[in-house]
Amino acid sequence: MEAPSGLGEGERCTLLELQQTGRSQEAPIRSHRRLVVALVLGVLGSALALLLWRPPGAGREAKDFTQLEATDTVWYSSNGHSKDVYFNIDHDRVPVQVIDEIWPNLQVSFREALDGGVVTAQSLSDYTAQLLTSRSPFDLGGNGAPKQGYVQVPAGAPGASHSDMLDWHQYAVYSRRQVCYIAALVAAGNQASNYDSGLSRLIPPTKCDSDLYQAGFKRALLGLLAACSVDPTLKDGAQGPVLVVAKSTDDLTKAPSLLDSDVPLSAAPLRTCRFRDGSDGNPPISDSISATPEAACQPTSSTPVDFMRAGNSMKGQVIVDITAAWIGGYILAHKGCGSIDGGQDERLMTTMPEVMILSFFLSEKASPLASEGRSLLVPAYILGARRIFGGLDGTSRDIGPENFNQGKPDVNLDVPLTSDLVDIEVGGMKTNIGKTSPFLGFQSINQEAGLAQDVPPARKNQNPIQFETTGEYGFEAQVKAWYNAVALDAWHPDVQAVLKKTVQAIGSGPWGSGVWWGNSQIFALVAWIGQALAQSSWGRDMPLDYYIYSSFTENPSNQCLVHSKAACSACLAACDNSGYAGSGNNQRYCCMEPEPWIPSAGLFDGKACLPSELAPTLCGVHGFGEVYDAFRESTVGELWDKVKTAADALHDNPEEATLFDKMLATH
Repeated sequence: MEAPSGLGEGERCTLLELQQTGRSQEAPIRSHRRLVVALVLGVLGSALALLLWRPPGAGREAKDFTQLEATDTVWYSSNGHSKDVYFNIDHDRVPVQVIDEIWPNLQVSFREALDGGVVTAQSLSDYTAQLLTSRSPFDLGGNGAPKQGYVQVPAGAPGASHSDMLDWHQYAVYSRRQVCYIAALVAAGNQASNYDSGLSRLIPPTKCDSDLYQAGFKRALLGLLAACSVDPTLKDGAQGPVLVVAKSTDDLTKAPSLLDSDVPLSAAPLRTCRFRDGSDGNPPISDSISATPEAACQPTSSTPVDFMRAGNSMKGQVIVDITAAWIGGYILAHKGCGSIDGGQDERLMTTMPEVMILSFFLSEKASPLASEGRSLLVPAYILGARRIFGGLDGTSRDIGPENFNQGKPDVNLDVPLTSDLVDIEVGGMKTNIGKTSPFLGFQSINQEAGLAQDVPPARKNQNPIQFETTGEYGFEAQVKAWYNAVALDAWHPDVQAVLKKTVQAIGSGPWGSGVWWGNSQIFALVAWIGQALAQSSWGRDMPLDYYIYSSFTENPSNQCLVHSKAACSACLAACDNSGYAGSGNNQRYCCMEPEPWIPSAGLFDGKACLPSELAPTLCGVHGFGEVYDAFRESTVGELWDKVKTAADALHDNPEEATLFDKMLATH
C-alpha cells in the first residue's frame, strides 16, 4: 500500500536516500484519466506480407500465429502510438567470464527443454551472441538491411497523462522472443541511444558484476535467458507465445459506491490457505469457507506451496503483487544493482524476470510520486510471465542470501515452456499464451505518513489512523482500489477476453497490511467486499484464495490477528524470528528497522515477530471466520455500515477491542 510519503506495501528495507526525495509531501495519483480510443496499427512488410495487426472485426480474419514467419513482428500497442528504440550493439554477447562471475557453476536442465538440452555458461553465452547478431525480432524484414538493436515500446497518445509508456486502460503485446531479446541487450551491457529505460537504470552495464549480492538483478535476466535458450517455441528464430502487459485505471470514481449497496456478499466465493500459521495443515477457519485446493496450498510439504511458489500447479491463479504506485518498489534508490531484498513486490518481481523486464522497460520517466518509480504504474496485469526461480513464498524462508543472493539460485526446472499454452485472440491475431501465473500488481493507497511515526501500535492493529473509513486514504478508498484491479470490466475489452481464458482465481496474501502496516482485520474485509463488488463482472465464479501467514515477509505475525483467540495465540507462537530485520544481509523480513523514513522502529525487543506473550491483549474473541458466518448472507451495504460504525467507535480508543469483536458485539 502507499503512504502519502509515496512508499508502497512492498517497499525495500534499506533505502539510504529516501529523505532526499521529499515524498512526505506527495499525494497519490488521483487525476481522472482520459481513456484513449484504440487506433489501428498497420505494420508494413514486404510486398508479400499481410497487415499483421488490426483490431478484431476489422473486415478480415485474424491471422493464425502458427503461420508467422520467423522474421514477422508480433509487437502491438492497442492505441496505435509507438516509439522506436535503438540499442547500440557494443557488446554482442554476455561473456562466459561474466556469467561465471554472476552465476558460478551454471548448469541447468529444464524439464521441457528442447531435445533435453543442458544450459551452461558457454551455451548461454553463445545463445546471447546468436540473439544479438541476428535480425531484431521487432524487425519485420523486407528488402532493407536487417535491423539490430531495434525495439518498440508503446508511446501513449499525444497529450495523454502518463509517466510510463503505456496509457491507462491500454495494453501492449510482446512475443517471448522479443522479451528474451530485451533481456540479452541489457544483460550484455548495451544501452539505447534514444531511450533511458528503468530497466537500464536497474541493471547498469558491468557496475554490479563483481558483487554476487548486488548482481542479483542481472542474474535474474540470465535465468530467463537460460530458459529462452532451450525453449521449443523459440526454435529456429520463432517468436514463441506472447506476453500481454495491460493497465487498468487509478480513477476510484469508476468503482461502485458502498453506501446502500445491495450486492450480496455471498457472490464472492472465498477460500483460505493457512500457510504455517500455527495450525496443523490447512483446517477451515469456518465451516462456510472452503479450503484453497491443494494444488495451490501445501503448507506442510517439504517444498511448500502458496500462491507465489513455483510448485503451484493451479494454472490461472492470479498472483496479487502488493505494490507501490508502480511495480518493483524503491529498488532504484541505490542507483541500480540489487538482490532479492525488500518486500514481496521486489522479491516476486525478481523471481519472475519477465515481469521485471516489461514493467521497468516500459518507463523512462519518474513516477509522479518518486524518482525511483521508473516502472509500470498500477493497476497492471502482466500475462504470460512465469516463475523462473523457485523458493519464494510469503515467508521468504527459502530464498535470499543463502542461495539466490550468493549466486546459487533455486531454478524452477519445471517452468512451463510449452505445457501451459492456451489459444487466444488479441489485437486481431490468433496466438497463444502461458496461463500458469497471471501477475497482477496493485497498491493499497492509505495510511498517510502517520503510521511511520508510530509503527509498533500499527503492527498490533492499534494505530488510530488504521480505523479511518472515509476520505482519501480510508477503508472505502481501499475497497475501490481492489475493485479497480480485480473487476473484469476495468480492463480494455481485448484484455478482458484474454483474462477470461487465463484467469481462474485470485490469490492474495495480506494485501494492505504488510509494509506500511495496515490493520489486517480491516484489509481482510476490504478484499472480501472488493471481490464481491467485482464478481458480477466476470459472469462466473471467481474465487478469492486468501492466504494467512504467521511469518509473512512484511509485517510478520500481524496477520495472526485475523484469527479468533486460540488460533491467534498459536499463530503468534509460530512466527519465526530467524532472519529478522536488521540482521545484516539476511533480509528475510522487511522494513521494520530504524530508518530515516521510519522514525518509530517496528521491532519488538530487536526482533520482527509480535511477542507471543502479547496474545491475551492482541487476540480477539472473534476471527474472520465468525465475521464471515455472521455476514455472508448480508449485502455489501450492510457490512459497510457495520464496519464504519465499529471503526469510528475504535478510532479514539483502538486498544478497547479488536474490530471484529466490536462488529459482532452488536450484531
